[in-house]
Amino acid sequence: MDSVPEFFPSSLVQVVRVAINLGDLPYFDGQSEIAMKSEVAEIRNVHFHRDHVVEGFPLLFCPARIIDGLEMNLFIEHRYRGRFLPPKQGGKRNLRGGVTVETLYGIANSLRGFLAWLAETNTDWREVYAVADSEKAKEWLPPYRYRTVLIERVKRESISRDTANLYLSHIRQFYEWALKTRRIERIPFTYSRVAIKKPRKGGDFDLLFSTFQDEKTLMIQTSDLTIPKKYKSKNESLGEALTPYSATELRVFFDSKYMRLENRKLWGELGLACGLRAMEVAGFPEDIVVDPALSDKTVFEVTILGKFNKERKILIPLFLMQSLWVFKNSPERLRRAAKWDLDKGSGKRRPLFLNRSGGGIKSKSITNAASKVVEEQLMVGQSFDRGFHDLRATFATSLARFMLEKHLPLGFIQYKLMALMGHENFSSTLKYINFARSITFESQMNDWVDKIFSDLNPKLSAEAKARENGLST
Repeated sequence: MDSVPEFFPSSLVQVVRVAINLGDLPYFDGQSEIAMKSEVAEIRNVHFHRDHVVEGFPLLFCPARIIDGLEMNLFIEHRYRGRFLPPKQGGKRNLRGGVTVETLYGIANSLRGFLAWLAETNTDWREVYAVADSEKAKEWLPPYRYRTVLIERVKRESISRDTANLYLSHIRQFYEWALKTRRIERIPFTYSRVAIKKPRKGGDFDLLFSTFQDEKTLMIQTSDLTIPKKYKSKNESLGEALTPYSATELRVFFDSKYMRLENRKLWGELGLACGLRAMEVAGFPEDIVVDPALSDKTVFEVTILGKFNKERKILIPLFLMQSLWVFKNSPERLRRAAKWDLDKGSGKRRPLFLNRSGGGIKSKSITNAASKVVEEQLMVGQSFDRGFHDLRATFATSLARFMLEKHLPLGFIQYKLMALMGHENFSSTLKYINFARSITFESQMNDWVDKIFSDLNPKLSAEAKARENGLST
């Protein structure tokens, strides 16, 4: 039976961020030893007819499994170049047509654990044939054995079930790539198509699904290499998973010394008023920030790049767009933008938030904001048990409650909240709606909710009415 360490030795595998040239038409400099008629081999450098240097490109390094590490690195490169599983729905965010570097880092981190386990257990990932044609025999194949390791970690609540499934998703992609590139003859897991029945008309979900297909079922593809639902951790239950801020906690967060800088205040407001994740705030592009004085709009619908490299539309209230516009044109921010242009050129899409060197900020800097507030509160003997992601939960529950109180159709609320949050699974959206139904806002929170969402109400009401009448907006 495989050992199940909490963490595999970090010395086994590292994810190293490097500057790498992924240019076109490679060639060697100098001459080969054959051409020179010499027995002494010289190291020849690789050059490209057209360079394409990528900063911070994640590569796996494992001294014990160099060949396996190189295979996984080639898979990562193909994802960047778009040669395998290119982004869908206009999600091509690099000049080579593939996924972003940050997405690649998540993939590399998933493969890091798998590669460390392979080295620790001296296992060959290419073992794809079971000793017998049975489900029990298949459990001894490498990806299923590694799944057992992840299940144990989920049971100990060191990782969530969703995180473990993300690891397995990236491992499945690696095997699919290996099959496509003929490194293996088959994939060790199986896929199946499952029909999901839609609710009947007249139910709560009528408006939600009437805007899409008219069929009675939805077909989705599923794999047997996943973490079963029975291993869902206790912390993923409704009450513990949703932790919106209270009005007092919001005041503590935004009035803290650390959050008084304008850029940090805007990070929080984008999470609170738009439901953005930290990585979405870090990558927030400056070109979607416009001068609201040139328009009579009270809400601005813009497109951002969200989780898993997918685009989605969000709504920015007028008061927030005004603050973003002022910040965009502030002297310090313009100085940093000039450094960006000097280093990367004006042709590359520039993020709104930049560091002192003119580079893009990391999502970790944003998530750490709440930790800084926690430290401040501890210094004065107070506790503050909130994270940056809780601002997103506050947005979701508050908007759901706001739309419910405006008596918008439930089907529209479900559809709109799912779209604005960028949820892949409707069950995630439903949790927020059910939670919003069960709470009553204090008067201070009601004032804040009205301030944030009052600008959105006319647009939401008009869209709900249009969808109810079978129109599109």
